[in-house]
Amino acid sequence: MRYLGALKSLCSVFWPRATRGALVLPAAFALALGAACAAHAGAVDDGLAALEEERFEDALSHFNAGFESGEADAGFYLARMAELGLGVSPDPEAARVLFLAAADAGSARALNRVGLMHFRGEGVLQDFETARALICEAAEAGDRDALFNCAGMLAEGFGLADDEDPQEASDQAFEHYRAAAEAGHIGAMNALAYANLDGAIPDASLDAATAHFEQAAALGNPVALFELGALHEAGALGEIDLVTAHKHYNLAAARRHPDAGAALARVTDQLSSEQLRAAQRAARDWTPENDASEGAADVSDEASTVE
Repeated sequence: MRYLGALKSLCSVFWPRATRGALVLPAAFALALGAACAAHAGAVDDGLAALEEERFEDALSHFNAGFESGEADAGFYLARMAELGLGVSPDPEAARVLFLAAADAGSARALNRVGLMHFRGEGVLQDFETARALICEAAEAGDRDALFNCAGMLAEGFGLADDEDPQEASDQAFEHYRAAAEAGHIGAMNALAYANLDGAIPDASLDAATAHFEQAAALGNPVALFELGALHEAGALGEIDLVTAHKHYNLAAARRHPDAGAALARVTDQLSSEQLRAAQRAARDWTPENDASEGAADVSDEASTVE
């Protein structure tokens, strides 16, 4: 594993200077590289639990130990912590090296992130062909973010060879979107919903679009909540239902959708006092399956949008 060798050489320089409670460079860099240096008790699940509670030093320790013991995804989470500055000072170069090491060790998550580096030109030359190859390889390994990103590249034609059929690539893109949605990727759910609304896929239907938006909305996604509000306001699902539209706009606004506030005000002006109370009560009583707007410390999902 070529990058792991580089990490080990760095450890001999930085690790002795790391001190608990003084997580600033170079100590931050040392902790981010600690997977190649010293073993600690713990694993990826323990690290994620620590992240959820914002116990960043414990998370670093668990991920360090997990990466050393062969859990490649632990290296991905170390890299994300270095990248985001969770428990350490943000260090893009340390993150880059760790992403490479984790990908080299077999982490599909990290391979997807390395592909995104090539897509965006982050510390490497922008190269869509390389980006597509890496991201779609990670997609084949089943990573849901990679499935979403590979789908986006195929749909937009990024990295396609001159002799490739764009229509075949588009068909493959929606297969990946479906797989990502089945794996719980909210962006893929919304992508399929919009594709059905726009008639961009065979057998597109409003019912299918609504089902995908409802799937994402049930997870607390503000985009899906807003779009459902718009469908109910327009009467696209039957009769105009401003009470239900208000509920969805209210939930979307609470989750900071940029257009939901104006939509909420517009519908509020059209409701009677009784209707408004019913709409607000419905929003209060609504509970998401797993609120996608929460969890600031969550690094489990790469912000995986191929622009």
